[in-house]
Amino acid sequence: MPPITSGCSNPIQPFPEHLYRWSSPHQGLFLLQGAKALALSLMANTSVISLDLGDNWLLGEGTAAIAEMLKENCSISAVDLSDNKMGIEGAKAISAMLLQNTTVQVLGLSGNEFDDHAAKYLADAITANSKVEVLDLSYNKLGDKAGEVLGAAIAENIGLKELKISWNHFRSEGGAALAKGVGANVFLKVLDVSYNGFGNSGAAALGEALRANNVLEELNVSNNRISVEGALRLAAGLRANKTLKILKMSRNPMQNKGCCGILKALQANSGTGMEILDLPDIAWSKELAELCEAVQRLLPNLHLRRGGSMKLQRKSLLAVELWPQPKVLGNSHNAVP
Repeated sequence: MPPITSGCSNPIQPFPEHLYRWSSPHQGLFLLQGAKALALSLMANTSVISLDLGDNWLLGEGTAAIAEMLKENCSISAVDLSDNKMGIEGAKAISAMLLQNTTVQVLGLSGNEFDDHAAKYLADAITANSKVEVLDLSYNKLGDKAGEVLGAAIAENIGLKELKISWNHFRSEGGAALAKGVGANVFLKVLDVSYNGFGNSGAAALGEALRANNVLEELNVSNNRISVEGALRLAAGLRANKTLKILKMSRNPMQNKGCCGILKALQANSGTGMEILDLPDIAWSKELAELCEAVQRLLPNLHLRRGGSMKLQRKSLLAVELWPQPKVLGNSHNAVP
């Protein structure tokens, strides 16, 4: 079978039957013709289950070609389209695809210049799609208006288990709207909203969400401008929560009083499931140090960290091992079981 060219100067070779994963990140190879050629070759392919096209300048048109393919393909379950400058047109295409696709479970869309206008299309997809379990929308430009529509969508969603929406532009109103959606959701287990600006109002809304939610297991609110007031209001929710296992709150101006409030909430909650607590790396007062010791005697399995180990580098969602990772061979990353 000859290579598939579709007018592309770098032809896409036909996929061998044993191919497991196709990966070509950071190449900048996929201008419109390249994206169309790749989409054509994958349309009816049943061997590729993992597709990584991060950082390839797909833009809106290239994304649309890949999205049309994903409407037809019935085997690809993990897709990373991060850092492709999709914008609104890309958001429209991805949304339309997710309204039809029933096989994609892991979807990476970080760093695609999605803003409040693009959020409407993303929200439509989140509301209707029940198959995607892991979604990464980090490193975008989503603000408070996006928080409102996405929060409503999260409340309705019945499939997402992990949502990464860090490094966006959510402030108090947007953060509160997102938190309200989380409080109503009964499927989400992992939420990362770090490096936004939730502030005290957003923290208070998260506290209410934790009071109502009995599913969420991991919450990352690091670097969100949460001060003493916000920490105490989030702590109020922790007093009633039984399911949260990991809470990351580093790089917030909570001071000793806010940290004490969090620890006292755990101390007062006999049914807490907390296993890892990450607090800001500040000088501890005598009261806070003594309280830490008391809480750790009460909860011997609790791992308490100061400042955590914040990794600023983004990782491909395809590293999530939903299946055994195949060997990757050669330039085209042909993989064999």
